[in-house]
Amino acid sequence: MEYTVREASDPGISFYLPRGRITIFKTTLAALGYPDNFRFLLDNDKRQLAIEGCSFGAVGSHQLKKIPEGHSLDIISKDMVRFIYQTCDWESDSTYRIMGITMPNRKMVVFDLNSAQKLS
Repeated sequence: MEYTVREASDPGISFYLPRGRITIFKTTLAALGYPDNFRFLLDNDKRQLAIEGCSFGAVGSHQLKKIPEGHSLDIISKDMVRFIYQTCDWESDSTYRIMGITMPNRKMVVFDLNSAQKLS
């Protein structure tokens, strides 16, 4: 079995298809600076997903609900999660976690979907 060492401060995201759940880790929210609004950017060809802090009027903008600092954010989007699972050919009954790379100059965290770790 292969293990990956990660720092507790690394930004991350996870996906769970049966519930259509996307969990944005608290470290990702902190790396983004807890923006008022954010959006998902997907590069299908490179299999990369980014979360970007953005303005209220930006295309695809979602308001970040008020959550206590130090908590993760769960988003339910069955269509988006299903699309990602199909694109990446992931097993439908498994949870996948991906660690991200922070791009502070863009208020963005980028996730390489090819590096997803299957958890269950």
